[in-house]
Amino acid sequence: MTMETSVMRSQVLAADESRYQALYRQDVAALGPMLVDGDYVHIHANGKIDDKAAFLASIEAARYRFIDAERTEQQVRLVGPLILLHGRTRTTLDVAGETKVMDNAFTTVWKQTENGLKLLHWQATKRV
Repeated sequence: MTMETSVMRSQVLAADESRYQALYRQDVAALGPMLVDGDYVHIHANGKIDDKAAFLASIEAARYRFIDAERTEQQVRLVGPLILLHGRTRTTLDVAGETKVMDNAFTTVWKQTENGLKLLHWQATKRV
């Protein structure tokens, strides 16, 4: 691993952790600036696709509340101006008062901007 890759890996993992902390708090004001304007895509494990506005609205409306997300097997790859992070996540959610646990593979695409790393794409796939 090169020094650049090591530094970028640390930065993207820190950015992703900050994003999860905002999700746990349902802090849309903190979460919004972490997502790329205009191009953000969030693909849920059930296949539902949200843009930035729809995703933030679902967090703000508390349709579900993130309780915990244990991420493992995380790998970071630099691809030109983009940083890909993928791995597994075991996510605990509160959905209308019912606790649900999801075991997913995930892929995120981060983009370096003049304002730091921003999330461009999130995709979860249910593991069977």
